[in-house]
Amino acid sequence: MAVPRSVVIVILVISLLTIVATAAPLIFTSGPGPSVHLSVRGEVVELYGYGPYRQMPAEVAIQGLAQDLITLLVAVPMLLLSLWRTQRGSTVAYLVLTGSVGYLFVQYVLYLAMAMYNELFLVWVVLVLLLFQALVRLLLYGVGAVASWHRPSVDTRRYVGCFLLVNGTIIGLLWLNVVLPPLLQGTLYPTGLAHFTTMIVQGFDLALFLPASLFAGYYYLRRSNAGDILAPVYAVFLSLQMAALLAKIGWMAALGMSAGPALLIIPMLLLGAVIAAYLALKPHQRRSTIGV
Repeated sequence: MAVPRSVVIVILVISLLTIVATAAPLIFTSGPGPSVHLSVRGEVVELYGYGPYRQMPAEVAIQGLAQDLITLLVAVPMLLLSLWRTQRGSTVAYLVLTGSVGYLFVQYVLYLAMAMYNELFLVWVVLVLLLFQALVRLLLYGVGAVASWHRPSVDTRRYVGCFLLVNGTIIGLLWLNVVLPPLLQGTLYPTGLAHFTTMIVQGFDLALFLPASLFAGYYYLRRSNAGDILAPVYAVFLSLQMAALLAKIGWMAALGMSAGPALLIIPMLLLGAVIAAYLALKPHQRRSTIGV
């Protein structure tokens, strides 16, 4: 059975709003230009000065533009193609669709929390609302079907499960390395906090998104139904997320900005995530349906 028409409509609306949200910062680039701002902590911050991201720190705005480009050119076509294939009964497409929705959900949760208030705020609000509903409904559909799915091999479980555990651990340690030293030294505020109120990406990652990687990997290794849904979905999500992060550091490097250890870590994690997604999806390439 295909996903209900209501879910299809929600995903089509999500696609349209995502195109608007990602294209607007790339098209509408008017503004006063770069300027310097002094944060409440006395840190000098260079503001981007153009388009909806004009009041963001320059290097953060550039990262947002890079992610918007990947979302527009890769994630949205993937979302629509996988929706079409899901309607034809493909389990692979269902897992790709769910992972793509998860990627967009994470992106716009972070935008709502991190980006300076701008013209796109209500668009992001509606996107997070719809994406949360779509993600929950898609995951619940899989719960009723997973028992009849083709099971992956032991080698596939080992690679995918271990990779997701390693991913969660590496990124978690990277973020702790940013947060803990200032705490231990008594300076409190990490370098690069700029004029943000808190470490937003690090906070959400450590509290929500990285534990999901650890849980997905653990339960996939344990051969549980939850792992058989979460691991391929997370691998698809992570492939898109790492592609966006690679675009960010590439754009930064092109402008002469330092990307730090991410310049080495992200390409390796991207390659690992793509392999994990391929291996996790491969058992479902045989004719099977999502059964929802």
